[in-house]
Order: sequence, then structure tokens, then C-alpha cells
Amino acid sequence: MNSPEHIFIRVIETGSLKLAAAQLRIEASTVSRKVAKLEQRLNAKLLNRSTVKTTPTELGLAYYNGLKNLYDQQSALEEEVFNTSTQVKGVLRIATTVDLGDKFITPIIHTMMCQAPELKVELIYGSELTNLTEQNIDVAIRFGKPVDSHLYAIDLGSIPRILVASPEYLKQHGTPHHIDDLAQHRFILYASAQANFDIQFQSGERFAHNMLSSSLSVNSLRSIAYMVKAGHGIHWGPSWLYQKELEEGSVVNVLAKHPVIGLPLHALYTNRDFQPYRVRWFLTLLREHLHLDQLNIL
Repeated sequence: MNSPEHIFIRVIETGSLKLAAAQLRIEASTVSRKVAKLEQRLNAKLLNRSTVKTTPTELGLAYYNGLKNLYDQQSALEEEVFNTSTQVKGVLRIATTVDLGDKFITPIIHTMMCQAPELKVELIYGSELTNLTEQNIDVAIRFGKPVDSHLYAIDLGSIPRILVASPEYLKQHGTPHHIDDLAQHRFILYASAQANFDIQFQSGERFAHNMLSSSLSVNSLRSIAYMVKAGHGIHWGPSWLYQKELEEGSVVNVLAKHPVIGLPLHALYTNRDFQPYRVRWFLTLLREHLHLDQLNIL
């Protein structure tokens, strides 16, 4: 049941009456009416409404913070009591990339759903960091270091990476023997954002991102692997993706004497104190089943 208080929380977190209605699967007019009744009952204006965005008043923000804390505590407590004797229930929403999801996350979800058949899971793929609160995401699994100070993060380790290219590409463009030689080569990037990061080596050396030359960026690791094998450039990516190709010789480990550092992987979430049991269980399974140090095939 969508109480006026619960509806108000979703309006604040989505910043929109319409988005809140869509997530709650009710009419926008119902959302507006129930929030108005809540304001009337409290004798206070809680929202600043506009055609662009709905924002809380100062009093509305204070009410939201207190109300959200109470709801989180109640939800966590009820779920804790419920799950001591029965199956895990509810909806677990996870955001990650296609490549991470296929390789690491779906096996964990399989384990959870086998043990808790009444649990519902929504696995949402996308390469951009989702606003967890607005999208009502419980956990996001992301490459790199967390930059949002409002999120809590669990360090899941680092994914080993290598520089790879096809023999045909190296035959045509030459094989780099020193880090500085990379300036003479084309790169295939994981999305355009990878152009903003230096290539860091375990020796402490780095190849500056402004020296990268690239005419191709893709937000799919498997598509990148195809383009690498087709001879379109060098890529630095996860070593597990190229295990078969390295064994077959269809790709080559470039600058093997200068190994690059791994890519950090984190689980991000919004609430540390009052997590539903299903979220805590998923995070526990992540820590137990992810053994990223074993992915180094070199």
C-alpha cells in the first residue's frame, strides 16, 4: 500500500511527481493529491513544484530525512524478523555493466534465487553510474574509484589488466618495446571516458592520457575484443577476457615486461545502517564468491 508518507519519499528521491508515479505504478494525479493531503494534515508546505523539477522546501527536507530514517529502520527490522523463519522476499535492484553482469553477477543471482525462490531481482545494465536514489537501486557494481561522497563503497578488489593487440596490427604498425612507444599507436577505448585516465604500470610509471590516440570507443568489452582481434588498435582491459585468444595467438600481450595495474571494483550503496536483509546477503555473497586475484592468467 502506498501511504502518503511513502509517496512523499519517492517524490523527493526522484525529484518528480511523474517519475514517482511511474515507479509506484499509480497515476500522477494520485501522487499529487496524496502529497497535498499530507501537507494539509501537517499544515506545512513540503514541496516546491515546477514544470521542470520538484524540490523539497527546507521544512520538507527535514521531514524527509526523519521520515526516511524511520522507514529504513522499520523495513530492516521487519525483514530481519521475517527472514529468521521464512524465505527471503522483496525486490533486489542491482545496476552494473553488461560485461560485469555476465561474468560475475549473474552466477551470484542464480545462487540467491535457488536458495530464495520468492526473492525478485532486477539486474539493470548500463555503463554510466546510475543515481542510486533516483533510480531506486540497492547496489551498483562499478569499475574504478568511487567519486560520489554520498555513497558507501565496498572494495571488491582489482581486476587484472593487460595491454593487447593482434599480430596483424603489430606487424603493420610495429611492436612497442618501451612505454613511450605507445604514443605512436592507436587505442580502442572502453567508452570515451577511458581517454581521461592514464595507463598506470606496476613499476610506478604511467602513460599520460593526453598522449592517447584513438578513433574508436565502445562500451562493451566483448565488442572491443572483436575489434582488437580485427587489428584496429591496442586496448588495455581485463586479462580474463583474452585468455583463449592469448593461448591461440590471435592477440598478443603488449609490453609484457611492463605489467599494468589492476582496475578497482566496488559495490556502491546508499544506506549503511539500515540495509534490508536481501541487500546484506547479496553483498556478503559478492565478497565470498568474487576472487579477482585468481583471474590473472599470465
